[in-house]
Amino acid sequence: MKTEIILKSGWVKVEKSELDRLRLKMREIYEGEGGAKKFNAHLPNYEELREIIRDLLIDFENKNNAEIIIHDLPGYDIIPGNTFFRNLFYTNKLAETLQFQDYNLEICYLFAFGKRRFEQKKFEKKLSEEYSTLPVYPVSDIHLVLASTVNNMTEAEKIREHFNNVMQINVELETIGAHSLTESSIQDLYSKTEENSFVLLLVSRDFLQNEICVRDLIEFTKNQLDTYVKKTFHILNKDVYQGDFNIFDSLGRSELLKYWKLRIEKLEENHKMLIRGKKDKEFYFKLRHEFDEIKRIIEELHGLIDLIRDNKYKIYYDIFFSKLQKIQDLKELLPISKTLSDIDINLETAYKRIKIPSTNNPDKPEFPPYPFYKPKFPASETFKIKVPGFKNVWLKDESTNPTGTHKDRMAWEVVIKYKSLIEGLKYKTEDSLPQMSIISSGSAAFAIQHLFNKFNIPTKLKVLADNKLNPDIKKEIEMIGCELYTCNLSDRLLTSEDIKEKTNNKNGIDITYREVLDPTHDNYYDWMSYEILRENPDYCFVPFGTGDLFINVLNIVKIEYFNSFEGKHDPRFQSTVEKISKCNFYGASTKNPKTKLDKLYSSFLPSFESFKKYIRELKEEYCCIGTMTDIYYVEEEFVERAIEIAQSQNIKFEPSGLAGLALLLQNESEIPKNSKILIVNTGKTKSISELNELYSNKSNSKLK
Repeated sequence: MKTEIILKSGWVKVEKSELDRLRLKMREIYEGEGGAKKFNAHLPNYEELREIIRDLLIDFENKNNAEIIIHDLPGYDIIPGNTFFRNLFYTNKLAETLQFQDYNLEICYLFAFGKRRFEQKKFEKKLSEEYSTLPVYPVSDIHLVLASTVNNMTEAEKIREHFNNVMQINVELETIGAHSLTESSIQDLYSKTEENSFVLLLVSRDFLQNEICVRDLIEFTKNQLDTYVKKTFHILNKDVYQGDFNIFDSLGRSELLKYWKLRIEKLEENHKMLIRGKKDKEFYFKLRHEFDEIKRIIEELHGLIDLIRDNKYKIYYDIFFSKLQKIQDLKELLPISKTLSDIDINLETAYKRIKIPSTNNPDKPEFPPYPFYKPKFPASETFKIKVPGFKNVWLKDESTNPTGTHKDRMAWEVVIKYKSLIEGLKYKTEDSLPQMSIISSGSAAFAIQHLFNKFNIPTKLKVLADNKLNPDIKKEIEMIGCELYTCNLSDRLLTSEDIKEKTNNKNGIDITYREVLDPTHDNYYDWMSYEILRENPDYCFVPFGTGDLFINVLNIVKIEYFNSFEGKHDPRFQSTVEKISKCNFYGASTKNPKTKLDKLYSSFLPSFESFKKYIRELKEEYCCIGTMTDIYYVEEEFVERAIEIAQSQNIKFEPSGLAGLALLLQNESEIPKNSKILIVNTGKTKSISELNELYSNKSNSKLK
């Protein structure tokens, strides 16, 4: 039998402070469910809100086996009318007090908090009482565990002696990062902590180059981040804030990353030796497990360093001994976390809105991102096109993406990065997000800022463009909300520090060279790469600008090649290693500064030689791609022909996106006419007016 939740009729007076909290929470829930209407004088604008409330209250009734009814009004529509919502959100938003029907207010509370009004107010009062004062621990009750690697025991002993002799505090010493039974794991350290216990973690170069330490810390912070932050006080050794491995300097971070990349290279050399020696599978399994462990460390290293570097609960080894003289000095530095709502209700809403259905389940794809689009796999269309001289040519068309190009996929990765940055604000003294900078000729900037706008992430992308960039494109970049800066990009190769300086973003993040988002590039265009491979082409032509997309496709090929030794592939892999190892991948680029392929030309491409070396390795050492795989330069006459073919078949494109088709025409004589050929069209960036027209024709929350 269902429980009846009976709401009263009658009028109730409510103060503005309470209504403002209710409005914010209702807006948060509404936007989290995909709502995006501007609440103003137009009554129809509140219909979407009513439908979302109705759906959530039905779920509430089902979960609680309850029925919401209004006293003396059986069968009455319990959802407040549009006039009520206009009064609440627009007409009387600034009024100091308002009167409402009790049952309408109760419905709003059930929707916003899942509680009746009196229950929520009682809960808030209790919460306020519990957190009105910060915890103060008596000296005798604080328990400290100091953790370090074996190689840093000298420094750890000095720290412990200081606690014992100067501060009169006993500290338990633990060593981590070795295989001996006398050492503790990161998990062990925190399993011992109680409410008044803290871990003093001595972070050193040795720690950040210790596979066990870094692996365990990554795993622990992924699964128990809240515990880690609330219970950890960092003591930074000199070698991580001075010298070549300074984690506060981009070059120092690069040196740490280089160390782990060298580990990967050594493992790959061992793998080649195993292949030549035709060893048993158990050797492959052991090597692959270690390879995966190091690869994961490389992928997560920047995030881990950010967590340590940006956390306020730390002290430098040099000043530890002078600054910490008594127990109160330590108490002032111990972790006390904030909630997102303490920082900014808009950030909390944005955080909850960014949802990642899965990382690799094709039945739960992540792109294009919910709630504004309907995620699907494949996310873009592939269809057959007519190319003179060939019988089986297919086009993977990225022009169907939200802003019209494959850069929308990269933009989604940036949004995911911001989700982790928002989470990090809970544990920092700063209350604002770091800003991002990027060199862009339009498509990437447009795609990133578009999603910033959709998810209400309160930041503007700082874009550095070439002086010669089309003025119309510059205007569009600014109109969508970016901050635009210009310079002569052909003068010299800019470092990340240069880019941040030129975009007035000294303390921000540069994403031009991708390391911050994904040092190994494996998940940058991973979904798109699997979509390409599932087509099983004999020849695949991909535009090559920065090289991110082309090289990532080859990365996925290599990953699945390794996976084949274990007979276990990624769920998105819908081909065979035998098939893709025969496919020839053509990267279509240009070195003509006056080319129509303007999005592909760059005066500097710092990774080009390493890309070429990588391709040779895949062909000659692993034999996992076709022998014709390489980066090729397109001649302008074939660009013109490609444009004519695309126009005749109503394909949406910009010349750079057709580089693959142009390269096919250029290499016509060497490609078998009956082969299956896949052309990747990276699309065409939509204009502001096109996006506005799209939004006006469809609901903002459900564009596709």
